[in-house]
Amino acid sequence: MKPRDRRFRDAVGARSGRRFSFGRPDGGLPRRRRAREGRVGMIGGWIILFVLSVGAYVAARLPPPERATTGELFGRATPSDGDSLRLKGRRVRIEGIDAPEIGQTCRHEEAVWDCGAAARLRLKTLVEGVTTTCRLHGRDRYGRELGVCTANGLDVGRAMVLSGHAVSYGLYRDEEAKARADEVGLWGGEFVRPQEWRRSHGGAEDGPHRADDWMELIARWIEDEASALVTRIIRAL
Repeated sequence: MKPRDRRFRDAVGARSGRRFSFGRPDGGLPRRRRAREGRVGMIGGWIILFVLSVGAYVAARLPPPERATTGELFGRATPSDGDSLRLKGRRVRIEGIDAPEIGQTCRHEEAVWDCGAAARLRLKTLVEGVTTTCRLHGRDRYGRELGVCTANGLDVGRAMVLSGHAVSYGLYRDEEAKARADEVGLWGGEFVRPQEWRRSHGGAEDGPHRADDWMELIARWIEDEASALVTRIIRAL
C-alpha cells in the first residue's frame, strides 16, 4: 500500500471511530449468534424463575415462629368492618387477614355487589351472641391491637378466609387457596385486593401483620422477584 493510501485509511478511521470488516462493524454479531444468545438468556431466566418459585413454595410452607402474647381480651364483640372488632372498648384488628373495606364493591359476572358490607355481615354472624376471645400480639403501625380471635372456639380469621370474605394477609394461605379453588365469596367473581383498593383510593398504607417475621419477608420478596421476572420474560417473547 502506498503511503498516501495509508494516510487516507487512517484519516477515515480516525473520523468515524469505526473499523469495518465485510461491510459489518467488527462489534456486530451474526444473526444466528444473536438468536442463540437470546435463547440462552431466556433459558437462564426460566431457570432463575424455577429456583425462585421453589424457594417461595418452601418458605411459605415453613411454620411461622410463635409470637409473644401481650394480652388477652374476651367478651361480646361488635364488628367495625370485615377484619376488625370492638371488644371491651378496644379496637382489635384480626391478625393475618384483610377484608374488603366499607364502601368497596366487587363484581360477580355482570352484577356489582357490596363486598365490604358483606364481609362485615359475615363477621357479625360469627361473633354475634357468643363469647369472643382475642390473644393479642402487640399493635400494628397505627396503634391498633393485633390479635388472633376465636368465637365460641372457632378461629374467626380462618373462617373469614375460608368463606371467601377475606384474603390471607400473612396467615391462612392454605385457606385462601381452598377458597380460591372453591370459587366462594370474593373468588366467585372479580375483585381488587383490599390493600390495592386502599392505595388507589388514598387510604392508609398497610403491610401484612406478620411482616416482621423474617420468613414472611423472604417469601414475599421471592414472590415479588418471580413475578417481575415472569413479566420481563413475557415482554421479551
